[in-house]
Amino acid sequence: MTGLGIRLYTDEDVDPRVARQLSRHGYDALSCVGAGNHNQKYDDDWQLRFATSPQRVILTHNRGDYIRLDHQWRGSGDRDFGIVLAENTTPIGELIRRMRRNLDVYEPEEHYDLLLWLE
Repeated sequence: MTGLGIRLYTDEDVDPRVARQLSRHGYDALSCVGAGNHNQKYDDDWQLRFATSPQRVILTHNRGDYIRLDHQWRGSGDRDFGIVLAENTTPIGELIRRMRRNLDVYEPEEHYDLLLWLE
């Protein structure tokens, strides 16, 4: 497996091609579409729990809701495996490049409860 072992799940608002391309490069990446969770009306808390249960970092463009969820989870003692935020205007190729850099730099244990702005 490529990277340092971080497993990725992309939120519903992230183009599923991101996960497909990362998978082609050897990363463990699953999209909301690939998991069968697209258009199911699952809220963001559900998506974060889905990502967290098999220890996947979630990549999302939904900054406001996930920042709020991060605060709520910390306040309640729940732990996530990491939230990565990215601008929805970032071209897909650039988003993939930035995510690969993240996956190649951080160890899995460094992502617990991490709220990261992907630059």
